[in-house]
Amino acid sequence: MNTEMNDNNWFSQFNWSGNPFTLEIQPSLFVGYSREVKEILQAIDEGQKFILITGPTGAGKTMFLRWLCGKYDVIYLPKPPLDEKELVDIFKAVYLKPTFMQRMLHLNGVNLYNLSDVFNERNKGKKVVLLVDEAHETKVHVLEWLRSLSDQIQGMSLVLAGLPKLKSDYLETLETLAQRISSEVELRALSKDDSINLVKKRISNAGGTGLEPFTMDAILDIYKVTGGFPREILKLCNSMIHKAMERNSSIIDSSYFDNIPESNAVDEVNSNLEKLTDKQQAIIDILLSGSCTPAQVINKIDITDYMSHGHALRSVNNILKRLCDMDLVVREKSGKAFMYKISPKLKSVTVNA
Repeated sequence: MNTEMNDNNWFSQFNWSGNPFTLEIQPSLFVGYSREVKEILQAIDEGQKFILITGPTGAGKTMFLRWLCGKYDVIYLPKPPLDEKELVDIFKAVYLKPTFMQRMLHLNGVNLYNLSDVFNERNKGKKVVLLVDEAHETKVHVLEWLRSLSDQIQGMSLVLAGLPKLKSDYLETLETLAQRISSEVELRALSKDDSINLVKKRISNAGGTGLEPFTMDAILDIYKVTGGFPREILKLCNSMIHKAMERNSSIIDSSYFDNIPESNAVDEVNSNLEKLTDKQQAIIDILLSGSCTPAQVINKIDITDYMSHGHALRSVNNILKRLCDMDLVVREKSGKAFMYKISPKLKSVTVNA
């Protein structure tokens, strides 16, 4: 009880109604990614069928989707459906509730095979957006169902959001879906200005003004430590205000960063860097000099240990995939090839080292 009172007293000096930096998803406080937002909104407005949003953990994918919920008539799935029954049940619960006569006669004839026909008859071609979060946790057959439904349902756009491995683990093997993706964005990290705006917006929403109690130097330190990842910014700000409470201080400045909490983006990157094999480190060193395709990487490393050029290429592809999973490397489509480059998280460490 005393702790609650102390918290409230500390918050009240800034006119805060509560802690601005909880991890509660508040779509109205979504900031940044202006180019990516514009591209996704344009794709939905145009009625594009398949849209992809990727990004590492904590980049803001869920917040983006929840923000989109306020813009369109949507079906939002926090997780992909497990099987066809769950997929049908979702549509039935939202759009295809049984009529009075169907309830009276205990009729329930909607299944995966007639779902699109029943939906089209009810919806009359009106725009609807299916948002699937954590899509990297799905199964291949579920993605096939979603693709088929989106093809057949008039006015529906399918938006898949997930970790970068969604592309490498699934879409590369599902050409029928990959070829249909008309718009794709990657949420990497907020810019410095957007990171500052995130803190300001959170404080304003709680009733405060400007950046108070943070000094600008403190905010810049927060940006450097977190690499601009929204979730990490909120976690670090939360940690700093609790440290200020312990010190009974009304100002949070650079002195608070003498002992940074261990659980932040930089420590995660450094931990992964310590685990690198010699071959992984060699590829990281190459990518630090610029983006490369796997074939270009092959030309810059010693492949005498491999049985053939083909074996070397397969090994490099596997290493690059592993580095992507570790959030040290990201890849982008360039023509018919993929370009690999260091991730924003790793870049924030190397730039600030």
